[in-house]
Amino acid sequence: MERLEAGNASKFDKVYAALDVLIEQTPSKQNQGANNRAPFQVRNVKLEFPRFDGTNVHEWIFRAEQFFDYYDTPDIDRLTISSVHLDKDVVPWYQMVQRSHPFTSWIEFTRALELDFGPSIYDCPRATLFKLTQTGTVAEYYLQFTSLANRVYGLSNDALIDCFVSGLTTEIRRDVLIHTPTSIVKAVSLAK
Repeated sequence: MERLEAGNASKFDKVYAALDVLIEQTPSKQNQGANNRAPFQVRNVKLEFPRFDGTNVHEWIFRAEQFFDYYDTPDIDRLTISSVHLDKDVVPWYQMVQRSHPFTSWIEFTRALELDFGPSIYDCPRATLFKLTQTGTVAEYYLQFTSLANRVYGLSNDALIDCFVSGLTTEIRRDVLIHTPTSIVKAVSLAK
């Protein structure tokens, strides 16, 4: 009987030691960063998947990717989810393309959407951004600016600030330059 109790005590000691190791290896809630969210926390907020009717393709792709990242959606499921959220002229387009050359990845699908529903491939957003000038309110100009800036890659923060400020009307530009803004947000608030 004593040998049985000693054997059980030894086994319990090993189990407790293993549990201690597991507890030490498990990060506490306080140490979890934004990228280490626990699965039950991620799904507390229900996001709706955006519909696409053929307009604002870059905005739709961005919103769809945010949704997929939030729910950690696998690539193949992205195609199925997207296809049931298409509207208007996009539905027959999708059906035709799927019959002749089915999409095999999310990237392939988004590139096809950009080609058929996005701005012309001959449109150069960088050149348009550099030539953009304020013709209405600062708010209207800022909307045009951000729409183009989101399609341009490789510009530094300083270059974007310079580009934004240089497109403002002469009076507003002078007022903004006096304060030497260090961010787009600061430049916009000074311009208003």
